[in-house]
Amino acid sequence: MNRPELWTAAAAAAPLLSYFLGRYHRWGGVAAGAAAFAAASYMLSAEIAAGAPYAALALWTAAALAHSALLNGRAGAAPDRSALQKALARAAALQAELALIKTETTLNAAGEKKSLAVYSAVKLLSETVDPQAAGKQLGKYLADYFGTEEAALYMAPVPGGPLELFSQAARGSALPPYAELPLGGGLPSAPLAAAGLALAPVTAGGENLGLLVLRGGESAARDAGRFAAEIAFALKRVMLFRRVEWLSLTDGLTGLWRRSALDEKVREEIRRAAAFKTSMGFMIADIDHFKHLNDTYGHQFGDAVLRRVAELLRSGVYETDFVGRYGGEEFGIVLPRADSAGVLRKAETIRARIEAEPFAQGLERVRLTVSIGIAHFPRDGRTPEEIIARADTALYAAKEGGRNRVMDAGSL
Repeated sequence: MNRPELWTAAAAAAPLLSYFLGRYHRWGGVAAGAAAFAAASYMLSAEIAAGAPYAALALWTAAALAHSALLNGRAGAAPDRSALQKALARAAALQAELALIKTETTLNAAGEKKSLAVYSAVKLLSETVDPQAAGKQLGKYLADYFGTEEAALYMAPVPGGPLELFSQAARGSALPPYAELPLGGGLPSAPLAAAGLALAPVTAGGENLGLLVLRGGESAARDAGRFAAEIAFALKRVMLFRRVEWLSLTDGLTGLWRRSALDEKVREEIRRAAAFKTSMGFMIADIDHFKHLNDTYGHQFGDAVLRRVAELLRSGVYETDFVGRYGGEEFGIVLPRADSAGVLRKAETIRARIEAEPFAQGLERVRLTVSIGIAHFPRDGRTPEEIIARADTALYAAKEGGRNRVMDAGSL
């Protein structure tokens, strides 16, 4: 290799020397490369002056040295991460925004479901003419609103009566019966949580309409309170409807069921007894010489006698028995699943109690008696008409036999 070629190679290698030495020390690499380039340029000055290709080599080497210095300068400086950090921050913000949107969507969906449940419940209660069917359907809306099948609504079936189950989210739920609820002797005045249950009274216009009960704590109690407030006036309509229905089916003087309700109860219990192969008793009680009482002491006294006899009849039978005013001074009693011997004993007890009851008229104590006729399904008939007719025949026999006695159709 001749001398110009050697210095040409040195000039070409100057940028490489500058770059690799510059990885360890930037300015040392630049100095070494520049020294090599200067020496080669000095030695090749004649060739460079003569023009290309040595002039081109010199320009290329100078440019390469400058580029090497620039590269090593960047390598030694801290990398600019601002753009990356901005991108990461933006991604985090978008992720948080997406999470918020998901949460809001979930809450909105839950809110829409609750709103729909409330709307459906209010519409159902506001339009129903069949409270019993409405109570069954309302259970679905309770489950939708509270998100649980352990929810129930209690209300009184008759004005002033005890609260009874009106609707529940699911049959056979694990909620305790009404008698075992932690009420502390009365309905709560505001939503509360007790013994793992949330309870909320349903009130409208200062009147207690019912009670909402579900599993849960304070949060569930607040939800129950909101739902109760939403349905209160619609539920009051149901209460008024049931009150009108109750008044239409009950006797205004005695508070007992009317004849139409009594006849329906006889039909219902006969169907049930036939389906389950059980029996049913029916008795008719008639106040002896009632017209004479009215003529002697006046109709006000007669009305007082009817009310008191109704009370004695109600208190003389089970809660599952059905007492109604059959007509005038006659009363009918339906006794489901009762055997003939048991009905006969109960009738004798009622007769004796009424005979021993003193009825006051001023300073006078008036005593009265009743005659009772009894019939049984299926022994004495298989239709409501047959049972009632047989009981009426037994009552007539008791009257003919001297009054103040009990006659069983089976003994005729």
